[in-house]
Amino acid sequence: MRILQVLNTLNWSASSAYCINVSYELIKLGHEVLILTEPGYALNHIKELGIPYDDRLSIDKYNIFSYLDAIKLLKKTYKSFKPDIVSAHVNKNAWMPAFVAKLAFPQAVVVRVRQDIASPNRHLLNLWVHHKLTDHIICGSELHKEICCKNLFLSPEKISIIYGSVDSDKFNPNAYDKNIRKNLNISEDDFVVCLLGRLSPVKGHEYALKAISLLKDLPVKVKLLCIGYEAQRSFDWLKEEANRLGILDRLITVDYCDNLPAVLNSIDVGIISSLGSEANSRAALEYMACEKAVVATKVGVLPELIKENENGFLVEPGNSEALANALKELALNKEMCKLFGKASRRIVEENYTIKEFGKKTEALYKSLLERNNI
Repeated sequence: MRILQVLNTLNWSASSAYCINVSYELIKLGHEVLILTEPGYALNHIKELGIPYDDRLSIDKYNIFSYLDAIKLLKKTYKSFKPDIVSAHVNKNAWMPAFVAKLAFPQAVVVRVRQDIASPNRHLLNLWVHHKLTDHIICGSELHKEICCKNLFLSPEKISIIYGSVDSDKFNPNAYDKNIRKNLNISEDDFVVCLLGRLSPVKGHEYALKAISLLKDLPVKVKLLCIGYEAQRSFDWLKEEANRLGILDRLITVDYCDNLPAVLNSIDVGIISSLGSEANSRAALEYMACEKAVVATKVGVLPELIKENENGFLVEPGNSEALANALKELALNKEMCKLFGKASRRIVEENYTIKEFGKKTEALYKSLLERNNI
């Protein structure tokens, strides 16, 4: 198959990882893949993996000149690449890849990948795009499929669920470096909670900090390791919040991590304190692949990944007390922590490996092509 992936994002996120991971796996399965994208963090990962790309796309600007340039590029790419599948991983101006495909190369099957947990708008243009221009939709969770069916009046048969994945060979419990705790000023007796995510209000860092502050009286010292990059918030803001709560000595921050699997293997628990989003939680799957228990909020896909009392705990978003109680139970019961971690790894191996991700997507694409040719 010849597969064109349309990805307009600057950021390295779960959504961009979804597109890039599946592209890489489809290439390994023998298919020809081209990613049409724009410069940014996501492109850096595309280059690292050696995936063919064109970085001249920009369809998130609301002006007629940008529209015309993007339409021209899409039209030219469709006619030269001749894709069997056009798979659009876009949010802003999502109508454009489908619209141009139907005009310039109508034999291609158009697939819309929805990895944004925000409810799709129920306006005429959106209904037209999803009903008339899009052949099939992929959602990353049962929740988002339900939302799309309800808001866009779509038949469930038009939507498939393919969960995100994790490279379980790279992220595994044996990727360990004994020097990491020492380098991060963490003692072997500390109980380390990791929050992996960009510094953005939706990630709820302040609730994680508050939860850690509620655990100051435990016999074990609980520390919070925050890994991410500055977005709407800064590391200075994070440190000021920790200082205000009296836990600055319990906060460790890392803005770049070139040995993430080893770092995750040096923690005790992964935490996700998000208030929303998490349509496809890369962080949860990376924690789980490294055999860690996970404490997460009940948002997005997380209730479908985290099994209550099996591999972690789920709490309401914005509830620091509930986060603290869940962390306390794990901090005081190391055996439970280990059992939850074993369950996390098993769940990943059975459901969310990157190899299975590629095979499931390949099978769906093939079925769509067969249906289109009937």
